[in-house]
Amino acid sequence: MVVEDGKEIFVAGKGEVIAKQGDLVRHFIYLRDGLAKLSRRNTEGHEQIIGIASPLDFIGLLSLFSSSTYQYTITAIEDTELCMVNIGAVEQLVLKSGTFARTLLEKMSIVSNKLLNTRLELNTRQLRGRIAFIILMFADDVYKSNTFSLPISRKEIGDLIDMRVENVIRSLSEFRKDGIIRIEGTTIEILDKPMLEWLMLHG
Repeated sequence: MVVEDGKEIFVAGKGEVIAKQGDLVRHFIYLRDGLAKLSRRNTEGHEQIIGIASPLDFIGLLSLFSSSTYQYTITAIEDTELCMVNIGAVEQLVLKSGTFARTLLEKMSIVSNKLLNTRLELNTRQLRGRIAFIILMFADDVYKSNTFSLPISRKEIGDLIDMRVENVIRSLSEFRKDGIIRIEGTTIEILDKPMLEWLMLHG
């Protein structure tokens, strides 16, 4: 079996669950277009967003060989196109091709490093620094633009940065009043990027 034999293109609408925590891992998932959030529920049932996946990310890698079930839920946060490859095809390629296996390990390392670095960056900052980090992440890493439509809610931002939604709303309002950003509905425009970068480092 080759990868093409087990490949299919899947389209997920905003809010649609692509893979659920605890489900059996059946596919190797590659994000072709759109955005998805990776989240886990703790023993108390609280959702913790552990990362945001953007185009060209392999979003199921961290559960691919370490467990038979997904260790987190993958949810589309905007209309998303995915390439899903049957796990059996991937396993056969790993066994047959050392080059493919090494490439896959490198991709897994990149994904884990990305999630770990994001978490470390957030944990070392105060509230305003965390908010600035998230805004700049979407502007620079995801949309490549200082004006973008925020794809996650204020509550989801709170879940991502481990802060109360009230604090998120207050900080965004302060950024707006200080002339650092403009907010219209879900659209955010960065007006003073140097100050936002300073807040990310020192806030």
